[in-house]
Amino acid sequence: MRSPSRLALRPLGLALAALTSGVPATLLAQDAAPANPFTAVSRWTPPPLPAGKKPITQDVYDLWRTISGSSLSNDGKWAVYTQSPVVGEGELVVRSTSGSTEYRVPRGFTGRPQLMPSADSGAQFSAQPAQVSADSRVVVFTIYPSRAEVERARGRRGAPAPRNSMGIMQLADGSVTRVPAVRSFRLARNGGRFLAYQVDDTTARPQNGAGAASAAAQPGQAPAQPAGPRREYGNTLVLRDLSNGSETRIEGVTSFTFDENEKYLGYTVTTRDGAGNGAFVRLLSTGAVTPLLTGQATYRGFGFDRAGTQVAFVSDLGDSTSRPRFALYHASLVPAKGKSVSARRLVSSADVPGGLLVAERGQVGFTRDGSGLIFSLANAPMDSIPADSLTDKAIYDLWHWKDAQTQVQQKLSANRDRNRTYTALYTIARNAWKQLANDSLRVLISNDGKRVLGLNSLEYATPQFWGEGATDVYLIDPLSGARTLVARELDGQAQLSPGGNYVTWFENGQWVSYATATGRKVVLTDKLPVKFLNEEFDSPDVPPPYGLGGWTTGDKRVLVYDRFDIWEVDPSGVAAPRNVTEGQGRREGLTFRVVDLDREDPFLDPAQPLMLRAVDTLTKASGFWRERLGADAPAERIVMADRNFGAPQKARDAEQYLLTQSTYREFPDLWTGPSLASTTKISNANPQDSEYPRGTAELVSWLNADGKPLRGLLYKPEGFDASRQYPMVVYYYEKLTDGLHNYQAPSGRNTVNPLVYNSLGYLVFMPDIVYTDGEPGPSAAKAIIPGVQSLIQKGFVDPKRIGITGQSWGGYQTAYLITVSNMFAAAVPNATVVNMTSAYGGIRWASGLARAFQYEHTQSRIGGSLWQYPERFIENSPLFRLDKVTTPVLFMANDNDGAVPWYQGIEFWVAMRRLQKEAYMVVYNGDEHNPTKRANQKDIDRKMQEFFAVKLQGAEPPSWMVRGIPFLEKGRDQVKSATTPQGNN
Repeated sequence: MRSPSRLALRPLGLALAALTSGVPATLLAQDAAPANPFTAVSRWTPPPLPAGKKPITQDVYDLWRTISGSSLSNDGKWAVYTQSPVVGEGELVVRSTSGSTEYRVPRGFTGRPQLMPSADSGAQFSAQPAQVSADSRVVVFTIYPSRAEVERARGRRGAPAPRNSMGIMQLADGSVTRVPAVRSFRLARNGGRFLAYQVDDTTARPQNGAGAASAAAQPGQAPAQPAGPRREYGNTLVLRDLSNGSETRIEGVTSFTFDENEKYLGYTVTTRDGAGNGAFVRLLSTGAVTPLLTGQATYRGFGFDRAGTQVAFVSDLGDSTSRPRFALYHASLVPAKGKSVSARRLVSSADVPGGLLVAERGQVGFTRDGSGLIFSLANAPMDSIPADSLTDKAIYDLWHWKDAQTQVQQKLSANRDRNRTYTALYTIARNAWKQLANDSLRVLISNDGKRVLGLNSLEYATPQFWGEGATDVYLIDPLSGARTLVARELDGQAQLSPGGNYVTWFENGQWVSYATATGRKVVLTDKLPVKFLNEEFDSPDVPPPYGLGGWTTGDKRVLVYDRFDIWEVDPSGVAAPRNVTEGQGRREGLTFRVVDLDREDPFLDPAQPLMLRAVDTLTKASGFWRERLGADAPAERIVMADRNFGAPQKARDAEQYLLTQSTYREFPDLWTGPSLASTTKISNANPQDSEYPRGTAELVSWLNADGKPLRGLLYKPEGFDASRQYPMVVYYYEKLTDGLHNYQAPSGRNTVNPLVYNSLGYLVFMPDIVYTDGEPGPSAAKAIIPGVQSLIQKGFVDPKRIGITGQSWGGYQTAYLITVSNMFAAAVPNATVVNMTSAYGGIRWASGLARAFQYEHTQSRIGGSLWQYPERFIENSPLFRLDKVTTPVLFMANDNDGAVPWYQGIEFWVAMRRLQKEAYMVVYNGDEHNPTKRANQKDIDRKMQEFFAVKLQGAEPPSWMVRGIPFLEKGRDQVKSATTPQGNN
């Protein structure tokens, strides 16, 4: 064999020559280890682990903890968060922000692995954030059953699921009161004296029916008929006075809420015997209860306005049909003199246009200022088809070429469509209402209810199917329903300013405003010397904008982002725009963006300092800066460091901040302080990190084949010795260098975890890629191969021991690379497209959209249809050159992949088998594009490690590589006690 450092070009044919025009021949191929699976690769022994360090195994993955639900008490004196392992018991942590006091309480089995494949299995679990009372005295949180309880119930068929409990912690001393069998709880936004919680007392009683009326009929009897509409009956509500621990119990409650200022508790009651049914408000200061509406009925959607002076809900009171018809009710809690507090019916289903009803479960709420009441209409329910009525009938789908949505889209959205609601607005002062939304129009309502923005994309639903949709924009009069066209065929979305004075959108590379009062349209940014569209966008579509940073009080100014800086723009077009950050971002390569510390306020106060987050585009350092609108001074740096600062939180009533900080070596623990310049670390979620090897992450640079400068991430093992040659695994997905300061916890699935692979002795290289339209494959080759060669030239990469892998788009690039270069000794192209011609004509089953959009406009970057550029589709498809491949491959292609057609994996495997190329395809049954079942994630992680170990380190091959897994032995490798025949190797 020739020297491994010598580069060689393999004959690739005329089509490849045309495809790779501009790529130096010496970049396209390099000798590699033979692909014969029975030819042993010389053994490479990883260096020993550093002294005192433990090996990283899959069992270690499950031990790593995450922090979730972090928040500050309103007074800033306490930080609250949940700490959970990947698999196991979690705990609530409450930590003083000014001292060392810390309380920890077990929260039960919060780290639950997903046991069933697919995201719609309902198995994904996350712990609910704890809540701190508004007066910062109490923390209330859910306590989940223990792992043993959950697994014990799972092992008994038909066993009821164990119930959640509630914990109440007193911050004065950390004492915890545990309340069993709690369904849900509420605290008021302001106040802190009261807690309301609902007890789970539904066991051993019929659900959603009329008791005996729902039982099976006796022989010879007609089926029992329900006496009236099906009801959902309530549970016991407990109102607890946190100041003294006293409790009041209210039976049969179906929904409950506090007003924001803790003056009232509102609730609805539905009981089996009908006694006490109704909607009520309780004055918390005296305990006096006011019935708003009573009677045997269902009551839903109860809510207060922000001021706590009025309420709204829906009810079917007086309706006795089997399909109840609801009405909208409203009550003022500050009635006119001489009037009592009671609910009046505003809109009944009889008032609604034909075919629609007041929605039972739709939105019911007030505009921000309380002047309008937003509610929902719904289609009348369709008759259901009896389950056995189609037994002898034809069952089929009809795909009509003029359907707005494909049958796949309709199936995916069937539940949503059955429960679709249409927004309506009742203007209280005018005692008038109007339906605003319909099948084709979705709406946005201003805070005062006086402006309504309508967005209609239905007209463009057919071209949207292949990625060319658009939106028409209207202003709608909330009283008459009259529409005024604002913009037609927008490629993007329009936005209504918080005050409702302007509509803004991005068009032809510029920001545009439309004054809602006058109809005046102004182009806001066309005179400025910078671009507001993405300057680095490299897909064959319209570049998107960098976005807006928010509006100042009263809609006076809007903040607009360019690539680096922030501009303050007058939406009326009168005042000249000004560069808020004085061009400092572009001069210094810093990207500035606004940090909104008060999400409750829709406006940015121009009188207050503006908090900015900055990222250095060269070093990836980040930090925070302070700026003032209208000030002619550069931004003031608060903190800037070679680390990744997370989004900060500010205590509502104090100058206390909470945020995360991380580097590759440091977990994003919580830090807090009176300013972002002075913070203290208050968590240590993973102290065991120091027990395991952790190398380094650094930026490396090179020129791609077109002479463009590129960068990538290089991860080196702990104890790296530049005098040695290491095997290297290359992983990519467009651009990954922004992750330089991201912490890596040990984990494993169908991607490469650099920490884990470093611990196994590999270098890990993640190169950035830039693209040319029509050349997605050659673009990857021009970026990745020179990047790999630049590292080989440094002397510490063994050129015979280089593996490549990617997932999805990265999988495609991997499959393409092995057809134009033999420099790689192993490849793992997971969930890959290999034949763009057949993939183009398919559907993304997870969304129902035609796959054409991604080839014509987005990631696949062909730049046109199959009929426009047939050669591009063929030349960029690995399938048509798999006969040139010498690299052994392992790849995953799951049979419920909703993004990449499973049959792309079949085409890949069939071709490789026909050509007698070494290939192993793993199919996780019922799982998705990225495996969701925990066992599947760990299995593909293990197989990738084993495959690379054989091909790059000369390890002994596992049984599945030697003899496969025959169908009759399927699953036996997962069962320890099963005996698997050995067969012939």
